[in-house]
Amino acid sequence: MVADVWLAQKLFPGFDPGAQFISELGGPAAPTPEIFNLGMMLAGAAGLFAGAGFAHALEKAGGRRQVSAFAGLWVAMTGLGALFAGVFHWPDPMHRACGVGLAIQFAPLFTAWALWGKPGYRRLAHFSLGWFFGLLLVLALLTGVWNVRTGNDVGFWQRGHAFLGLLWLGIAAWSLERGWRAKPAELEPATA
Repeated sequence: MVADVWLAQKLFPGFDPGAQFISELGGPAAPTPEIFNLGMMLAGAAGLFAGAGFAHALEKAGGRRQVSAFAGLWVAMTGLGALFAGVFHWPDPMHRACGVGLAIQFAPLFTAWALWGKPGYRRLAHFSLGWFFGLLLVLALLTGVWNVRTGNDVGFWQRGHAFLGLLWLGIAAWSLERGWRAKPAELEPATA
């Protein structure tokens, strides 16, 4: 997704990443909208699978089953939002459906809940809970709370929220995978 946005911006002379919405990279003014739109569809499909994998990873880490499923659902909905962004090109009214991609907002909260009190994942649970509140603040600022956002920086706020959501997902996935690698060594019987 990041590479797609970067490439689409490079191929759009005069595009202002601060003042313009990311979706404009796939709109009628873009010289190569198919780059953005196809990339979003691919990223969206990958995000749907990532949601399922994330739910499985949380459950394998000992996370509460239903709560882990919801954490994975929020990740998958972010993929669905990217898919919608590529299928329904801006300014099509259906393009607004890509807003479900903001669901990544809730994945850290449900991850913290799924892992709360689980040995070996205390730091990830606390980190995720804190990250949720940070993302909540950025989302509030993105939507215009406290009039911090100006008309010339909406693209930066969009990218900021997306970057922070994906960064958290990468850190959480890395932590879960690291926990898996540590467990076999801990479970091996001692040899005499």
